[in-house]
Amino acid sequence: MHYRPDIDGLRAIAVLAVIVFHARDSLLPGGFVGVDIFFVISGYLISKQIAAEILANKFSLLEFYRRRIRRIMPMMLVVVAVTLTVAVLIMTPEDGRAVAKSAVWSVASLANVHFWRDLDQSYFAASSAEIPLLHLWSLGIEEQFYLIWPLLLMLLIHRLRLVVLMAVIAVAAAASFELAWELLPRDAPFSYYMLPTRAGELLLGALVGIPAATDRWRLGPRTAVTLAVIGTLAILISLIALDRYEPFPGWLALQPTLGAALLILAGEGRANPIRMLAATPLTYIGKISYSAYLWHWPMFALFRYSYGEPGWLTCLVIIGLTLLLAAASHRLVEQPTRSTNRPFMSVARRQFALPALVIVLPAMAIIYAPRLDLPLASDHYLAQLESIRATIQPLHTQADICQRRRLTLEDMTNDDCVSGSKTSLPPRTLVWGDSNAAHFVPMVGEIARHLGVSARNFAVDACPPLFSDPQLYVDARRARDCASSAQLASQQIGQYPVLIISAAWTLYQARHAGFIDDFETTLRELTGRQHVVVLIGKAPILKHYNPRCAERALRVPLLACRHAPEPLDPQVTRFNARLRELAAAIPRVHFFDPNPYLCPQGVCELMLPGGVPRYLDSTHLTIAGSVDLGRTIIAATGVPTAFAAMAAPTQD
Repeated sequence: MHYRPDIDGLRAIAVLAVIVFHARDSLLPGGFVGVDIFFVISGYLISKQIAAEILANKFSLLEFYRRRIRRIMPMMLVVVAVTLTVAVLIMTPEDGRAVAKSAVWSVASLANVHFWRDLDQSYFAASSAEIPLLHLWSLGIEEQFYLIWPLLLMLLIHRLRLVVLMAVIAVAAAASFELAWELLPRDAPFSYYMLPTRAGELLLGALVGIPAATDRWRLGPRTAVTLAVIGTLAILISLIALDRYEPFPGWLALQPTLGAALLILAGEGRANPIRMLAATPLTYIGKISYSAYLWHWPMFALFRYSYGEPGWLTCLVIIGLTLLLAAASHRLVEQPTRSTNRPFMSVARRQFALPALVIVLPAMAIIYAPRLDLPLASDHYLAQLESIRATIQPLHTQADICQRRRLTLEDMTNDDCVSGSKTSLPPRTLVWGDSNAAHFVPMVGEIARHLGVSARNFAVDACPPLFSDPQLYVDARRARDCASSAQLASQQIGQYPVLIISAAWTLYQARHAGFIDDFETTLRELTGRQHVVVLIGKAPILKHYNPRCAERALRVPLLACRHAPEPLDPQVTRFNARLRELAAAIPRVHFFDPNPYLCPQGVCELMLPGGVPRYLDSTHLTIAGSVDLGRTIIAATGVPTAFAAMAAPTQD
């Protein structure tokens, strides 16, 4: 096919957007759409090539797959092998096995299926930014598309007129975008990771590529310029205006992908009006973009796993290393393997089957090491690891803390969801909110025990305590669970005269400025129902705390865990002041600020006496930290006035 430098330029824009987004998403909030631009480019190039060869009666399925193996597999297998080796050396055994499992699925071109089925989506799951092979989900989608699409085109091209074929593809693309949109609230991982919901992006490329193979595009200069400008603006706006909290993919993915398709179309049969795309630096980055995409994510993920969020200088170093490795890989791996003239079986054996076996066999041994009693870690290391982990008790593992992704009626009556004193009287106090309410349950339990009463609790991951529509304040994938849980909570909390509410206040306010007004509406509704409400302020937000540092330092070189005290974040102080003012303005509402006890004189100690962690992560207390907070409060002041209603008859 005729070489188009503007396509390589577009590839460069796509890969640089993805890399910058993964380095610092605040710099380019919509940089993730670079992957979607890649899908359009792939759909265009593959469809044009297949259609041209079918129409010329020169298409061979084996030759097509031979080219795909040469193009994709060798470089991908190199990155998987290197990443797996490093991961096993520096990660904990469980995390190393998880990488080994993802390596096996990736080699089988099913990484996207694996991450849809097995990626832990719970609130306290390990950060996805620390999963070294997560980026191969996009490769899985392309590889599955390559298996299906040639067969469909072989079946349809000679049977349908071009206009009918284009109509069928357009309908299929629209159905894919709609399916992704509909599934976002119900099965967001499927919508994000799977071919049926991403195929529309590849098919947009096909809508440009197939007519190009028949030489049907005849664009005048003005039309080409218009399409190029519209396409460029669509991509630029997407890169700047979208962010990771948007309901994506689905119809929001149409803007960047349609923009990419229009930009490709504008350069069909002529020089692209956006001349910058053909600039030598961009075209070179475009040529090495595949290797750059493969290398950048494991380096960022392994660094974050080991040392936490990279600083600006570290980000620049990783980006520089990415481009150097990509250039070397393109020269030493991609070009030699793509230039071979060996037949299909030889290429399949040498460039895929044998290297894949070299990866899969050790990976399977790592995965099944516990069952096979393979000594992948020393007894001394495992004993140290167990000792460190015993000091951190995650909230969601405790039976008396009922933190859910979606509330059910059973959660409202579960006897395990009660803390405080053992008493025959039903609880008259309810702790309600998100995980930032759940981590105060042990503290409230200590106060309840001191008063001789009990308190029930239920919390919903990443959902604000609102009766109104929460969609402005939550990830689109959580909106339905949040709304359902809020409706159920509204129906059930009437039996509790005292409500203790806390949440990730600053997060919801940062997402939309209307949060405090919506929360005031909910608060006035509660007091109108004669509830006494206790608002607990936001606990510290820690910028440099890594709770897993100690266990990772057992293997990660040069990792020092100092846990120096941190100053109280000013945004926490400001918002807690707003909550205090809100409570003062509404009868029957009280405010309690935990930070004078957690951060005396504005300095937050991260560890309890004896070196036990006070915090589970950057925003949540550990069980031990919450219990200690409750005991500290009682020792210092007795039961605070805000909590007196837990035991006393409800007063106006």
